[in-house]
Amino acid sequence: MPRSPRHSQPGPNRYDQRIPPVTLHLDAKALLVVGLHADRRHVAKRARAAGLKVFHVDPEGFRRPDGSWFEYPLEAPQTGDIVVRATAADAIGDVERLLNKGTDNG
Repeated sequence: MPRSPRHSQPGPNRYDQRIPPVTLHLDAKALLVVGLHADRRHVAKRARAAGLKVFHVDPEGFRRPDGSWFEYPLEAPQTGDIVVRATAADAIGDVERLLNKGTDNG
C-alpha cells in the first residue's frame, strides 16, 4: 500500500498572508529552504516537527542598487539546522556535499 504524503496546513503568518500547503514526502529526510521569508520559516517549522533535517541557503544580505551590501540576520535557523551562507546559485555544490555527508554518495 503506498504511503500518503504529509501535508502542511495553510495558515496566516505575521504578514497576514496564506501559506500554501506543502507536501512533505513520508520518506523525506531533509528540507532545503532557499531564502528565509515568513512562508519558508513556517514550512521549516513544520518540517522539523515531522523529523526532517532543515538546510537553509541564504546570503544573509543583498546588494543594493548603489552596489553596497545590506546585511540582515537570519531569524529562522534553529539548533540542529544547517546554514549555507550564499546565494542558491553559489551554494548548490556545498548543499549537495552536505546532503550526501554520511551516505554512500558522499
